[in-house]
Amino acid sequence: MAAPKENLVALDGLRFGLAIYLVLFHTFKNYPEIESIPWLHSLLSLGFFSTSAFFVLSGFLLTHVYLGRKQQAIAKRDFFIKRLTSLYPIHIFALVLAIPLAMTASGNLGSVMVDHNVNGWSSIAPDTTAYALSFQGLLANIGLNLTLLQAWNPCYTLFNQPAWSLSALLFFYICFPYMAPRLNATRRPTLLLVAVCTLYALPAFYMFFSNTVTPMAHGLMHRNPIIRLPEFLSGILLYTLYRARPAWLSTLLSPNGKRATTVFIVACFVATALLYRFVGGQWYYLAHNGLLLPSQLALVLLCADANWQLGTTARQWLSRLGVASLSIFALHIPLQMVASKAEKVLYAGWEVMTTSAPISELAQIAMSADRSIWMYPMYMGVLLISCILFQEKVVTRTRDMLRARLLPRKQRKSAYPHHADYK
Repeated sequence: MAAPKENLVALDGLRFGLAIYLVLFHTFKNYPEIESIPWLHSLLSLGFFSTSAFFVLSGFLLTHVYLGRKQQAIAKRDFFIKRLTSLYPIHIFALVLAIPLAMTASGNLGSVMVDHNVNGWSSIAPDTTAYALSFQGLLANIGLNLTLLQAWNPCYTLFNQPAWSLSALLFFYICFPYMAPRLNATRRPTLLLVAVCTLYALPAFYMFFSNTVTPMAHGLMHRNPIIRLPEFLSGILLYTLYRARPAWLSTLLSPNGKRATTVFIVACFVATALLYRFVGGQWYYLAHNGLLLPSQLALVLLCADANWQLGTTARQWLSRLGVASLSIFALHIPLQMVASKAEKVLYAGWEVMTTSAPISELAQIAMSADRSIWMYPMYMGVLLISCILFQEKVVTRTRDMLRARLLPRKQRKSAYPHHADYK
């Protein structure tokens, strides 16, 4: 049995790359200049690939950190404290930023608009109209978000939409100490991995053949933690396979096997972009919930086995970017909303100063202004700097303070220097 590598440095690069792709999906692809380039817009329209691959990677890394050296029981209380103190500070600080932004986005101060989620690939998806959330609904959603339970709401996402993935991760973390040791001890990981992937795809096939288009069903497929759990479990089983190195996996990780696997991953991604562009419809559910999982598993596997020869400084920066990936997931929409408001106000101020427009029209000019794609690099730079500093100066310090109060001293640090946010 081959021992797994201690420093899976390429996985830090993968985590960061997945986070950046999700940022582009949410904030870049809908610029008119990008929409006018159909092939580029299609390639940037598969945000679910990033989220699913991240769930697989989370299962893989947690198994590496907690079960990689030997099969052992996981101290559940310590595990839950470590996971919650890593996840909750990211979410709560992002939520504090997102709530006031959401309450001012509609133009009516204090009014929060919601719209039911539907399949954006389908031309027969029901039309939905945004409506103002009632006060009771607002309080209920604040409660769901404060307790990281918002992924269980199948109707809509509110405040900080991508944060549903943090809610799903919390459920996966709760499952991990009960399920991971059993999955990691299986004698037939290949067969079990095939079974998990097949189970994951069954609801998607139902959606496909039944032609179901209701917002409730779409919300369940999109983010329900139980339906998305097989992605996380497949990551656990992938690590079990990677550690055991059966003959077929050794062949797959040979030089020729890696080249073939890379072609397979790229082909799957491009084929899905073509489906989005030219077919759409219920194919969304097959792509979103199952058919791409083998390519996501292959991507994590290739990065886990990559032998990147990097200097100390490059490795440190890659680690910092990888650790900041969850902060990028959580903060990119709130910061995009701030950037949008700032850019429009600056544009309106310039119009007032350089034209005959009266200052009384400043707000109206700002509201009607379009964002410039040339300002996007500035947003991306601010996002990266903010998320790295936020992770290191706020999240890490808050996490360490909470652990110092809640954990015995010997449990506060991990033997693994890398992937510190998973320890």
